[in-house]
Order: sequence, then structure tokens, then C-alpha cells
Amino acid sequence: MLFQALDDKSECVGIYCDGKLHFEHEDFPSDLSATWKYASYLRNLSGVAYANLYVQGQKMEDVIPEYLKEDWDEVASKLLSFRRSLSIGKVDLHSHCLFDLIPQRFLADFCEVKNNITKHVLENYPKPARYDYMLKVCEMLEDIENQPISINRLRLDALRKKHPNDRRLNHLPPYIRYNQFGTRTGRLTTRSHSFPILTLPKKHRSIVEPHNDCFVELDFNGAEVRVLLGLLDMAQPPEDVHTFHSRTVFGGDKKREDVKTAFFAWLYGSRSAETRKFGGILEKFYQKEKILDQYWDGKKVHTPFRKVIENVDEHHALNYIVQSTCAELTLLQALKIKRLLESRDSQTKIACLIHDAIILDFSNSDFPYLQDIIKLMSSTRFGAFKVNTSRGKNLGDMKEVIF
Repeated sequence: MLFQALDDKSECVGIYCDGKLHFEHEDFPSDLSATWKYASYLRNLSGVAYANLYVQGQKMEDVIPEYLKEDWDEVASKLLSFRRSLSIGKVDLHSHCLFDLIPQRFLADFCEVKNNITKHVLENYPKPARYDYMLKVCEMLEDIENQPISINRLRLDALRKKHPNDRRLNHLPPYIRYNQFGTRTGRLTTRSHSFPILTLPKKHRSIVEPHNDCFVELDFNGAEVRVLLGLLDMAQPPEDVHTFHSRTVFGGDKKREDVKTAFFAWLYGSRSAETRKFGGILEKFYQKEKILDQYWDGKKVHTPFRKVIENVDEHHALNYIVQSTCAELTLLQALKIKRLLESRDSQTKIACLIHDAIILDFSNSDFPYLQDIIKLMSSTRFGAFKVNTSRGKNLGDMKEVIF
């Protein structure tokens, strides 16, 4: 049976199906089969198909069949009017359930149109080969979204006075809303009306505090370098990878920071004279052509995680292979850590993901298991990655922890 979630907040349980609204799990029909998008309170429903994963993040208006466009335009316009009215009235949608603010008759009409669009997508789009993985990532990101950010208001006020022209500090919603389909390579972005965790300068992160005892950050040391080594079946160095580069690739003649700069300039396709000078050395060491022959067919990139990226030219191919593999490797490690924490009924949660780093809202009661968590983070299909571990009472004051 087709149905639609009425809100995506975990505490706002409600669905529409078969012409009726239901607000208790016990009242949900037993034969629910498909909906547009996952919500956290749907987790225990087995066998449900989520249409937005079939279209891999395309907007609903981009996949509507012609015969449903008029219906969709009408209900979407009404919903926008309701939202504008609530915004003018300064109603915080994070603090209220949408179905408490909008007439139920309209909600039923809106959801019926969404049911028809969902049906069209499931009948006309094939199920992605990586559907199960995408759903697991979706579930994890929804869990993060439903955890409010703890913001130190005194520090925030001080930052606003110190940086009066920084508009990012004027409106900081206390929730992180990731978009798992925001880039071609699979790197996460954040949606509108999200806390800007991916773009907030490090010097401003001190406003973010844990709900538990501290933050613990797990960050791959030189993730892109290690992915390249893994793609070529080369051994992972136990030391810092840029120090390894300086010693092994450049014979110890270049400083670590210069080596790091040269590597990223080469990887991301800089055509400067300096990059060309050292790019040849890096390209010879990393056998770029061997990687391209295996993962790029001249038009499409196929990553080790079966992700396909269309229309990629040679100039971007290596970058896309490495960046995509690195992004999805971080997500896979986060999923493993999440499963470990849940299996131990831990108070520690994944607070957020910042590029290649996993930030834990850490409970001191889990300290005996921290090395197990680090070891799990380190263990990858490309070998044992060195993991940098930091700890702090806020996200802007993290100190390295050595084990």
C-alpha cells in the first residue's frame, strides 16, 4: 500500500494512506509498501520502497510525469503559501509538527498527489544496484538530523560582535540537514536551513558543544593519499603520509607542507608550472594510467564501491575516482561505528560528519571502548589507515590524543 510520511522529525509520527491520516504506530496498516522518502519513525517497517532513492536525489518536480504536473503545481503552491504564512508568523517548524499547523484536508490532497508520483517512479525507474547502501546512509543522516546541535549562546554572541559582517552567524538552525546526493562524487553537502557544519570556519566551531562529556574526532591521516595507495594495492605507511611522501617520493628534499601542497595541486588538476614540475614525479609513483585503465572507460568513472559517475573527462577522472572513493569510505566507516555503538547500547552518538572526519558526541562511560572504535575506523578494504584522534569540550578546541 502506498503511503506518505506527514513529517520527517522523529517525534512527529504521522502518515497518510488509503485516504486517511494515522498518528500512532499501532494504527499503521500492516501492508505499507512504498513512499517517497524515509523518515526515522519508519525504520522498523520492513520491505518499504523509498522512491527518492530510486531517482538518487532528484527533486520531485524533476520526475513528475506530464499528466500529474497540474495536480502537483496546485498542491505545491498551496503548501508554499502555508509555509510563507508560518514564516511570517515566526513559527519555528523545528519545534512543531507540520500536521499540527496545516489543515488535514489539504495534507490528504497533497499526499495523494505524492502517492501518484511515487507510484510512477517505482514503475518507471529501476531499483539502483546500491539501494541498500543508500538506504543505510539515509538512515544514519536522518538520525544525525534529529539530534539538535548544542550551541553555546554566549560564545555565539561574542562571535557576532567580533564579526558583525559574517552573515553565517546571523541564522544558525540547531539541526544538521545533510544532502547525500549533493555532489557528483558522493561527498556530502548540507541543505538550506541547515546548521552549516561543512562550511563553518574552524575558528567559529567553539560555539558547538557536546550533549555528553566531550567530542572525539576520528580523522583519516591523508585519506586521499591512502586511497591512491589502496587502489594500486600498495602497502599503507604507518606514519604520516606526507612525511612518507617527502621521504619516499621526493627523497627527503622537500618539507612536509610543500609535499602536501604539491600532492593536492597535482590530484586536483592544477596546471601551474610548479605542479607540472612535481606532478611528473607523483604520476610516475602512483601510476595514474593504471588507475584510469581500471576505473575510467573514457566517459564514465566506476569506483571500487560500484558508484558510476557519468561524463567525466581525463582531466577530472583521477580526482573523481579518489574523491568519490574517499567520501564513501568515510560513510562506510561511520556506518560500522554506528552499528558498534548501537550493539553496546552506548550513550555515545555520531554527532556529525565533516568531510573525511567522524565526530562523536562521546560519553566517558565508553572510554574503555575507544581504542576498539579507532581500530574499526582504521580497518578498511585498502588496508589499515592511520587515524588521527582528537578530543575536546567544544568543536573548536580539539586536542590530539595519542594512544
